[in-house]
Amino acid sequence: MADASSGPGAPARDVNNIGTLRLLGALAVLFGHSFVLAGGAHARDPISDFTRVIAPYDMGLPGVGVAMFFVISGYLVTQSYQRRGNLLAYAEARLVRIYPALICAVAVAMLLGVVITTAGAGSYLTSRATVGYGVHNSTLYDLRYTLPGVFGSNPSPAVNGSLWTLPVELRMYGLVAVAGVLGAVGRRTAFNLLLAAIVVASLAWPGNPILAKPDHQQIAVFFLAGAALFVNRDVLPFTTAGAALAVAATALASLTGAYPLVFAFAFAYVILWIGLACPIRLPNLAARGDFSYGAYLYAFPVTQLWIQILDPGSGWAVAALAFVMTMPLAVLSWRFIEQPALRRKGTAERWLGRRGGTRAAAAKAR
Repeated sequence: MADASSGPGAPARDVNNIGTLRLLGALAVLFGHSFVLAGGAHARDPISDFTRVIAPYDMGLPGVGVAMFFVISGYLVTQSYQRRGNLLAYAEARLVRIYPALICAVAVAMLLGVVITTAGAGSYLTSRATVGYGVHNSTLYDLRYTLPGVFGSNPSPAVNGSLWTLPVELRMYGLVAVAGVLGAVGRRTAFNLLLAAIVVASLAWPGNPILAKPDHQQIAVFFLAGAALFVNRDVLPFTTAGAALAVAATALASLTGAYPLVFAFAFAYVILWIGLACPIRLPNLAARGDFSYGAYLYAFPVTQLWIQILDPGSGWAVAALAFVMTMPLAVLSWRFIEQPALRRKGTAERWLGRRGGTRAAAAKAR
């Protein structure tokens, strides 16, 4: 969930639809999940009927929304490493973007559980499962998806199934860090060779721990596509003709085994073209803040809450009510958690600068 910024490689004119695309991606996940969670595993929203036909991996609308997030993150996170130029500052920027809002969202879900659990408040609060939910999900280590007595009567008992993407994103941050330390982020040929090696390793060894777990590798490819487009931005500029060519290449590859990979890179190109170079400026849904991450974090438990209340209700009703409740939570998350945390970025660089200055002064004194 990188910062929205056009940055290097974007057109000189003021075109940046990135913030709008990120929020639309989060709302796509909310809308699609409303139907799946209300109707069971085989239910789907009407848009997913279309996306599953044209997208690889049987990707429904929530998957498309997540893919948009990963493409944009791949581009902006790689840009972030190049701009900062040192590992500590990069790691700090990534951690303050992910963890403060995540920890708050996990805490809110657990507090909601106290109110609605059927296990009794005392049993709920003292359960190892409750403690495990808080510890594991706040750290993104070995995620837990259920809480005692919470949403047990819903078609799915998961409290926040959307969290599965965050460990994958953290792993991608790690790959960018490795590329940066190796000097590949600023060197197109070196980065492309490294990327090719990762893709080949993933195809030859599907269970390898380099990219992601086997069932998560498909979504990781979208992040890598965004990263590759940043590194190659000088030779692959975002143009209308390029977007048309990407669509044509996808159509040509649709009957071949290369289709998933071609689709991922073409999708990434088109999304970033819309975000950074499209002649049409979309309504600026991020004018008052970047509410996309908060919307993503809260949409799933809010949707589950409305499904429990409506027992389970129609997907359309659940989606509308979940949107109305999720957006204020997203705004609060941005105003009071995310934005203040992001203002702390640069602390590591300033600390490094002070340490460097202290060492230099000490050396001079000697």
